[in-house]
Amino acid sequence: MARVLLIDDDQSNLDFMRQVMRIDGHELAWAADGKQGLERAGQFRPQLVICDVVMPHLGGYAVLETLRAEPQFADVPVLLFSAAMNDEARALGLKRGATEVLAKPFDLEQLRGAIRRCLGQET
Repeated sequence: MARVLLIDDDQSNLDFMRQVMRIDGHELAWAADGKQGLERAGQFRPQLVICDVVMPHLGGYAVLETLRAEPQFADVPVLLFSAAMNDEARALGLKRGATEVLAKPFDLEQLRGAIRRCLGQET
């Protein structure tokens, strides 16, 4: 499948997403904040980044903007998610270059559908 980097400071979210990713056959790396996530991206070379918006040290929008500014990550799909995801936040995420945006809480099928769309496996 794909190399997926998960970035989230909430351990229960990470556990849920890691379980889904493993069941679906993805290769995984993860980080507990945006700064660590950018370091992992450089080492892991993900094909998809799934990132929370609100995190300590470096938030999801800053992670997204940093990835988009790097040639090796400019075209890597980024799925942003947040509990504070309203229409305005969704539009902001897409305007800044997110491929897909999810509101928390999301369920298994919402996550899988968003991942498939990010990877071009579903329209």
